[in-house]
Amino acid sequence: MLSQLRQKKLTHLFDILDLNHDGVLSPEDFSQAINEITNLRGWKLGSPEYEELHFFWTGFSSRLQVWSDRNGDGKITQAEWLWYLEQMLDEFKAYYIKQGLINITLKSMDFSQDDKISLDEFKRFYQIYKIADQEANQTFGKLDLNQDGYLTKDELNILLNEFFYSEDFEAPGNWFWGNY
Repeated sequence: MLSQLRQKKLTHLFDILDLNHDGVLSPEDFSQAINEITNLRGWKLGSPEYEELHFFWTGFSSRLQVWSDRNGDGKITQAEWLWYLEQMLDEFKAYYIKQGLINITLKSMDFSQDDKISLDEFKRFYQIYKIADQEANQTFGKLDLNQDGYLTKDELNILLNEFFYSEDFEAPGNWFWGNY
């Protein structure tokens, strides 16, 4: 069973991913994310970057529909989302989902293509999810584990593991998607 802290973080992520704010996750939310990221990054249909992003998000959306849409209405409620993540994270450890999320997040945020994410890149990406610059500034400060001004793939790995699994209220990864 998900702890209260993990439920809070995962509910916050649900709210962020619900880009049209209709209270459910649907394929349209993921299509909108793909469109916004590709527009922000300037990735064109058919480019390797576009195809990788599209493959990850549509694949995740499809798996989510199949595995968590318990009433078959084509929409994922918050309760279905939490049930799905409890199963995937705790029962199956969801390694491939986490690694895919780390890779696509780094690629999507890394405008300079130097395998690290600066504060400016972080803020630009988080605009897609309507996270304000001030909150992004505060969040980045918590996430930059070695305080070198960048997030790396190694840091993303640690942070996302903390986000999904940590029971420590002080864990920096809890803040990955902003103030929860």
